[in-house]
Amino acid sequence: MKMERLLIASSLLLMANHASAHHNWSALYDVESDIEIEGVISSIQWRNPHVRVSFTVDEGTADEMVYTTESNSVASLTRMNVTEDLLAVGTRVRVAGYRSRSRDDDIFMNHLLLPDNREVIFLRTAEPRWPDATRVGNTDRLHGRVVEEEFANRPTSIFSVWTTVYGGEGSHQALRFPGGQFSIDYRTERGSGGCASKDLWSQMGAPYPIQLIDNGDIVVIHAEEFDTVREVHMGIPHEDPGTHTNNLGYSTGRMDGDRLLVTTTFEGSDSPIQFYETFQLSADHNRLLYTATLVDPESNLAPTVASKWWQYQPGAFVQPFDCSP
Repeated sequence: MKMERLLIASSLLLMANHASAHHNWSALYDVESDIEIEGVISSIQWRNPHVRVSFTVDEGTADEMVYTTESNSVASLTRMNVTEDLLAVGTRVRVAGYRSRSRDDDIFMNHLLLPDNREVIFLRTAEPRWPDATRVGNTDRLHGRVVEEEFANRPTSIFSVWTTVYGGEGSHQALRFPGGQFSIDYRTERGSGGCASKDLWSQMGAPYPIQLIDNGDIVVIHAEEFDTVREVHMGIPHEDPGTHTNNLGYSTGRMDGDRLLVTTTFEGSDSPIQFYETFQLSADHNRLLYTATLVDPESNLAPTVASKWWQYQPGAFVQPFDCSP
């Protein structure tokens, strides 16, 4: 009965609502609330995983108050054409967003109105707040509206840059693997605090671009989140040397026609977990199709299987993650 409950819990996790946010903001902020302030920018931290900006309200008076705000990731904002140079310390602005559930001086920032009447929109799902303002914040890349119309200009193999489509069924929020029963105590951590990388299967489900690079004997899988660079040793038997001690494990691969097959193990962290992946170009050359299977051969747990896809977008790129806890 206990094992049956465990399998049911895994299934429920796999079927979790794909429409949920990348982070559960409702735990920290009241997403049904609305607060607007006017103040002067006093500090800017433009880093992943989330930008932070502070504002001083009623400066020099008895009512002076400093608000801290948190907002979207630099990774997403860059692709919305929202960049740090839009803001400057000392600028008087109006800010709107969600109230913190625990603090009066904390806001999740969705909108910022500059003195020249430009409205910076930080959240991809937010509509303009000030109707007379000029909008800054384009969501075309995030929502998959940047496409290569000419088939001849699309990739001819899996080796390209590929982009998650937010809100796209089977793309954003597609990989849902169970946690506890497949957890690994890695000997070497990659990052710390809010910059600690996740299990590999969760890392491959991150919402930021990835790039596949063919270096002959080594295929590189470069995922932007946490600057994840995986090396897949091609065309050799899978004999894990036990020297790879972080969440990336040891990977080997082979080509099966136009499909890349990858096997990853984690003997360097004394884990029996096995991770199997496939990467394949779609028939229209517009998507990278991906499957992943998670196996614990030392347990009675059924293998966990999931899939997702990325889109080809002309001009897409993978950039340094530059994370700060």
